[in-house]
Amino acid sequence: MAVFPLSRRTTAVKPLPETAARPPPKPMPYRPQPAGERSIEEQLASLSPSERAAVDALKQKWESQPRDHHFDDAMYLRFARCSPGPEKFNAKAAYKVMQKYDGRYLALTAADLEEQLLTKTLFIPPGLESKEGHACFYMRPSRYFPKETPTSTIIDNLAYCMSCMVDSSEKSCTEGIGFVANMDDWSFTNFSVSYCLNFMKMLQGRIPVRVRLFLIVNPPSWFGSIWEIMKPMLARDFQRKVHMIPASDLPKFLADGFEQHLPNELAGGQANPTSIVEDFIEQRKVIEGAPSQ
Repeated sequence: MAVFPLSRRTTAVKPLPETAARPPPKPMPYRPQPAGERSIEEQLASLSPSERAAVDALKQKWESQPRDHHFDDAMYLRFARCSPGPEKFNAKAAYKVMQKYDGRYLALTAADLEEQLLTKTLFIPPGLESKEGHACFYMRPSRYFPKETPTSTIIDNLAYCMSCMVDSSEKSCTEGIGFVANMDDWSFTNFSVSYCLNFMKMLQGRIPVRVRLFLIVNPPSWFGSIWEIMKPMLARDFQRKVHMIPASDLPKFLADGFEQHLPNELAGGQANPTSIVEDFIEQRKVIEGAPSQ
């Protein structure tokens, strides 16, 4: 059973500056500090003066006027670290992401998404990493049917999983994550332009996450026509992160020993996707059902 640590530790350091009085924020799920990870307070204290100034500026600008949703210090740090472009802690670029961010994502829980998660369409295989050490999430696009399931459902699934990855790992938040798409059994019934557009937007700045690698594994022979639709949706620098490969090429991109973490529905994989998803839901419910601290 994959274990997601639940312990929490904090250090007393100077908090982000307070701003003008504002309405109370909407409830957010409790997020304990994972074991082996530095607390948000420790991470903030370790920033350079210019990095801390960028985080402070984001908080002050966001909270200077009424908003429908509010962020905690962890989110301000995450927006700053994941600012689009070549440089992190770019307050101007990060603020644009904040403006596009859907506040609903702050309160998403495994209980909300349980039915969708159990489809095993998109989930996080613990331990699956790229050669560069980026944690990877996994998707089986053939399990999603745009005519049967609203686009918003799969987008919420995507937002939730990516958020869990960067919330639980300073490395993932700082250095980014990877994405493995298993295209086995995929057909036109699993595709729509609006779904693809919204999905690609999420990977490129609608949520504070840096996607470093996008593997499209075992695409059908006619996938070129789909790529021609997808390509204009991707920024030029993001296009360079995309690799269309056969499963036999996975060792070129994934860390040694990846097979034990890769779902066994993809050639070479040894992990049971049902167990992965059920364990994930169970453990996230434990985390999110805990009382606020």
